[in-house]
Amino acid sequence: METKTHWKKVFNSEYLGSCDLEDGKDLKAIVKNVVVKKVKNTDGKEQERNVAFFTDAKLKPMVLNATNCKVMKKFAKSPFINDWNNITIQIYVKDDIRAFGDITEGLRIRDIQPKLDKPKLTPNSPAWNNAITFLQGAGTMQNIKTKYDISVADEELLKNAVL
Repeated sequence: METKTHWKKVFNSEYLGSCDLEDGKDLKAIVKNVVVKKVKNTDGKEQERNVAFFTDAKLKPMVLNATNCKVMKKFAKSPFINDWNNITIQIYVKDDIRAFGDITEGLRIRDIQPKLDKPKLTPNSPAWNNAITFLQGAGTMQNIKTKYDISVADEELLKNAVL
């Protein structure tokens, strides 16, 4: 199969853009946090923008426009970007956006939160021993459950392994 290059790739933006999503595919991600950053717009001027960083370090950060901020506010049930941590989102390319007197494409966050499959944590998992060490330190079972699915029986085994 032939690999094609999107024309926008040549601009090598440090932010997530429509060219970074596979054609027609949505991207599910977890927003680690949102910060206010100075971002250069198309005419080279810097403006403060809300920028989402993801738990997956391989993903570029995403500049959030007003439309996407409204969706984040809805998911977090808060208008404060400080409360927009660990929010699961689904990003897609919308190709009929009116901007600057033109029709263009841009990234949008779907207004329904996706469910991400968490890996199962079992005694046979490579992460099992790390979970024990984590719980022996300052970690909690609740922290583990945000990252992994664990059965009640395996949760008991893990608790007993820590004792």
